[in-house]
Amino acid sequence: MKKKVLYKIDKLDNSVTLKDVLEKIEELQQKNPDLDVFFDGDEYAVCSRPKRKTANQ
Repeated sequence: MKKKVLYKIDKLDNSVTLKDVLEKIEELQQKNPDLDVFFDGDEYAVCSRPKRKTANQ
């Protein structure tokens, strides 16, 4: 599954806090319940990908 960058974070911007990033992730999760939203440290961005269906779904 291919990931998609939803929110890029500037590494040099010291004003962005961990709380800001977690709030952004929560906001995006609420807006997109069908997506797995996560922080990607390599991309330094909040990313998403479609949620996998489990055997019970």
